[in-house]
Amino acid sequence: MKRFGLLFSLSLLFCSMGLFGQVTNNPNDKIYKDIDRWAVQGYITIQLPQIRPYPAQLLDKILQQVIEKGNPSAQDKASSYLAAIAPESRPVHIGSHGTIAGKDTEINIFGAPTIDGSLRIEPWLTGVFDLQVFATLRRPGDEIVVPGTYSPYGDLIVDAANIGDFLILQDWNSTLAMGTDSLYVQSGLNRTSFGPFYDSSLVVGPQAGRAGHFSLNYSKDWWNFEILFLAISATDDFGNGQYPQKYVMIHAYDFKPLNTFEFGFFETVVWGGRFEPLYFIPLNQLFAAQSMTGFNDNSLFGVHFRWLPTAGLQLLGQVYVDDLHFNDMIRLKFDTRYKLSAAAGINYMPVNSVFPDIKLNYTAVMPYMYTHITESYSDRYKPGAPNYFNYTHRGRNLGPDLEPNSDLLTLSLVKSLLPELEISFNGYFTRHGNASDGISGMTPLNDGTIFDDGYTTIDINHPQVGFDHETRFLTQSVIDYRLAGGLSLAWSLPTSFGVLGAQADYVLEYGWNRNLVKDDNGLTNFWGLSLSWRW
Repeated sequence: MKRFGLLFSLSLLFCSMGLFGQVTNNPNDKIYKDIDRWAVQGYITIQLPQIRPYPAQLLDKILQQVIEKGNPSAQDKASSYLAAIAPESRPVHIGSHGTIAGKDTEINIFGAPTIDGSLRIEPWLTGVFDLQVFATLRRPGDEIVVPGTYSPYGDLIVDAANIGDFLILQDWNSTLAMGTDSLYVQSGLNRTSFGPFYDSSLVVGPQAGRAGHFSLNYSKDWWNFEILFLAISATDDFGNGQYPQKYVMIHAYDFKPLNTFEFGFFETVVWGGRFEPLYFIPLNQLFAAQSMTGFNDNSLFGVHFRWLPTAGLQLLGQVYVDDLHFNDMIRLKFDTRYKLSAAAGINYMPVNSVFPDIKLNYTAVMPYMYTHITESYSDRYKPGAPNYFNYTHRGRNLGPDLEPNSDLLTLSLVKSLLPELEISFNGYFTRHGNASDGISGMTPLNDGTIFDDGYTTIDINHPQVGFDHETRFLTQSVIDYRLAGGLSLAWSLPTSFGVLGAQADYVLEYGWNRNLVKDDNGLTNFWGLSLSWRW
């Protein structure tokens, strides 16, 4: 049986990359990376919706604009994408992909045969689907992922069969869109991204597992209105279990007064245990709607902007707020509570230049951001009692891949050596501390994770807020620091029998006080090799 397992893993590798593209209902697909680049280079002047994925009706318009305005390289790639989703294109594709990922001496192997398709049913009705049947040596939750690369594990159904040492797990995603490029609705089971930081969103990130997705977009020349409703899964206050009837609703308003500048405002509410029609009212203020439910749900709001001072240079930012101590602030007391997250970025993607694309981003998550106390105090830290109000889906942050009381600085340099070969250098520096450390009344249950709501746990039935008049952002005596640099090579080769692809990744990370254990310092090597084929 072990011999069969080895042969099976080798067959995965040599007849098959985490993303084998082109599946346009996945916001991790390479088409969206190229759309971002073309927008920075000035080839796309229409207002891009905040909610991804985009339906084929909108992608047609975006790609046509790149063909009209782009340089020859952009025109060729956009034409290739457009041909792949055109009504006359082949609707079904097959393929396979496989990956070996390592962390020091630990190794994981996973891969899948695939089938996917883009369906142009009517001019106003389109669909996208993909099915992957994974074989993996590790169960979801125990995976090895190279930092900064795609992982399928948030989507796999944990209902495994076995072939030798391999678990067999399926992953199905599909999306149906109705409408035009300026007015459409989408529904599906897929990953979602929201906001100007599509790769690392503060609101809904593409690394978060798939969810039930229902969205509406209405665009005019200089403004855009969007609604996003997600059906997600709750866990208890330890991140265990999986419970239905947890929901997220987002209303977003965006304005583009100039071709080079846009800004927006949005509201969010997270709730569960019941279905709430109040949150589905268009042009509604979600905070006002929450007041009619007794303020039991978790509401947030945010603002963002994108500015293109010149073609090839983009500045962007976003702030996402759960709670502020308004009374302290109007008294000019600024050493107070800020329960929020924020991000700022610079994208430099020059046209026809020898310089690489450069992305520099900074993200900060204040203490207790994305956490929330349960509605019933008696259910706090009770195994099996779902928390419907924190910002988690299947036990992980729906937004950025950071714990509360953390920040992250990332730098990425990407250069195409050939049309089919791309090299990238990536680095990051991150800090994290337990915001509950040193607060009177906290216990080991207050561990500083997204499940630590910031209330004391000495008396579960009468918790007291521990962060009412201070933020304590990274002021703790023990901080987990991580500094890393990495290299990635991605190769894609079209042939008469499909597209072959390969990717190699390596990241070297040094950590201080790792996992908040004082003086636990050391190096970690991450590496991965992926191969794919799609026809």
